[in-house]
Amino acid sequence: MQNKYAKDAFAAISVSLDDPKDDKARQNVLEFLRKQKATFTNLILDEKSEVWQQKLKFDGPPCVFVFDREGKWKQYTMPDYAEIEKYVAELLKK
Repeated sequence: MQNKYAKDAFAAISVSLDDPKDDKARQNVLEFLRKQKATFTNLILDEKSEVWQQKLKFDGPPCVFVFDREGKWKQYTMPDYAEIEKYVAELLKK
């Protein structure tokens, strides 16, 4: 979606929950991102799980958040990427 909708001001960000201090985990994350050709912003979350679970209201992956231009978000805890792309396309028309 990043490649398809970037011209419409769409931005994707991925967040890994792997331990950033674990070199093997970091390498696995980087290898996965390379294979996926993920050229957008990629982050490794370094907060304790209790912090992000409370703030983001989810227990763990897979999860996708879509934010509109006003910063309101919709959460997908079992991502259906066709549904997400449809929603994104609708938001970008506004």
